[in-house]
Amino acid sequence: MKKTANIFQVIEVNASPSDIYNLLIDEVNHAAFTNKACSIDAQEGGSFSFCNGNHTGNFLKLVKNKRMVLAWTHRKFPRGHYSIVDLSFEKSESGGTRLSMNHMAVPETCDGWLTEAWNKTYWLPLAEYVNEEMLA
Repeated sequence: MKKTANIFQVIEVNASPSDIYNLLIDEVNHAAFTNKACSIDAQEGGSFSFCNGNHTGNFLKLVKNKRMVLAWTHRKFPRGHYSIVDLSFEKSESGGTRLSMNHMAVPETCDGWLTEAWNKTYWLPLAEYVNEEMLA
């Protein structure tokens, strides 16, 4: 059995839960804020390929504007290893979104760079996109 780790991150974004959900689940929007190619079959059981094909997998559960659960792998993971990414979206006190991510069963050798990558590739560009494109 491989050793694994969990990555738990919470961010606040200055947009509604429905806006954030749609940025992540819609192919055009996802590509716009990440500046990377993606393909998304936005239904339970549907497949995805994010960040120029670096992240792939399937949607396990979709609760519109509230939650996404993904079976998720990365090209740097051991072959055949899938982790679970659980994203939840709640309205924050400021009127924006509190996005919570629990990324479970990450290969222990990957949790350091992947923790940084989530921030660099997703959360910072998402916040910038919301502030520049949606609130402009």
